[in-house]
Amino acid sequence: MSGRSVVEFYYCCSCPWTYLAFVRLQETAVRAGAAIVFRPIVNAWLPHSAQQSLKALRHPTDPAAAAYAVKDLADWARFCGAPIHPERPWRGSPEWVQRGAIAAMQLGGIGPYAMAAFRAAHGEGLDLSGRAAVVALAAGCGLEGPEFESLLDSEDALEAVRHNTDRLRDRGGFGSPTAFLGEDMYFGHDRMPLLEAALMLGSDRRFIAPGEHGR
Repeated sequence: MSGRSVVEFYYCCSCPWTYLAFVRLQETAVRAGAAIVFRPIVNAWLPHSAQQSLKALRHPTDPAAAAYAVKDLADWARFCGAPIHPERPWRGSPEWVQRGAIAAMQLGGIGPYAMAAFRAAHGEGLDLSGRAAVVALAAGCGLEGPEFESLLDSEDALEAVRHNTDRLRDRGGFGSPTAFLGEDMYFGHDRMPLLEAALMLGSDRRFIAPGEHGR
């Protein structure tokens, strides 16, 4: 598989928009015959200025804009087939669940683990900020026992999440979700069609771009 068929997905489980991007990326990878390399990060470890900009964009203070932001997320969730809990509570730090993602990668179960984490956090509104919740989540994905817990607790897992976060910043990224196809960066769940177009145009699969239908 060529490098142009590999998507690097930098993601933080605490973000509901990243949940939608994850769901869409799974489908995109199947249609385009691409592979996904997961890069778990913690959004809060990115530069403060970037976080403030994203907060203003995703959580506007104007009442009308804030009300529309809630509707917009619900509309996109319905479109993606990924229901969002109405209160969308995320409590505490996502560090443990992201460390769990590193452990799941090492054990070959990152896909099911990531999907379970997103559904639990954003579909059911469960609190995944603690170690015990992450261990229980992993057990539900078949990742249970001392091996997973040892990897979860390791400094290597924490360092891997920090390294991914720093690497995203160094590559010009500023938040989650961010996907890279080679050095082409795509930020936000709504950029998934652009990513799919780039994947298709770089492959030997038939692809009809917007505006080319009927030609």
